Amino acid sequence: MITEKEIKILKDKLNFELNKETIEKLNLWAKAFVEYNSHTNLMSKNDTEVLFEKHVFDSLGILNWKDFKNHKTILDVGCGGGFPSVILAICFPEMKIIANDSRIKKINFIKEIKQKLNLENLEVLYSRIEDVSPLHVDLIVSRAVGKMIDVWELSKKHLIKQGDFLIYKSKLSKDEIELFKKKYQKANFEIIPYELPLKEQFERNLIVLN
Repeated sequence: MITEKEIKILKDKLNFELNKETIEKLNLWAKAFVEYNSHTNLMSKNDTEVLFEKHVFDSLGILNWKDFKNHKTILDVGCGGGFPSVILAICFPEMKIIANDSRIKKINFIKEIKQKLNLENLEVLYSRIEDVSPLHVDLIVSRAVGKMIDVWELSKKHLIKQGDFLIYKSKLSKDEIELFKKKYQKANFEIIPYELPLKEQFERNLIVLN
């Protein structure tokens, strides 16, 4: 269950206020997630104790990027248990979200939660992303998947000409950025740091290719 304290954290740190319907859906999602995770491993059992701090808040950390709300169609490459795709679909019903993964146990949960919460703006895509015909989205996101350059090269065909690519990273890897720039010399990055609301310091970064 999302608590009053967590609602306040979102308002204070991300300037994001949850309405009643969104809170209800997040609560239904959290209950379903923990139950599903008890028999099918979506994440470490220990991580479910910090589900809000490490995963819900982090998914919404994209709000630290001023241009996020300008987008209408978002592809989440390697969505795993639904971070950020499901959280974004719940919180931003006006956006179309495509949750992609090639692992069936992850996709089965996404399909279940889509039906249970009636998330009409969420599309579930079970496939290797490189095997899919171009989707023409205006934003690609990826979290906890792999090296930035690999995700970019596998998924870039799905982006419209003026679209954006954003990856969530826990540690800012200068080597990854340098590797990218070595191959794509005109590449520029906007790097947006933020912290998760945990007792210990836990820095995250949004890396936006522009």
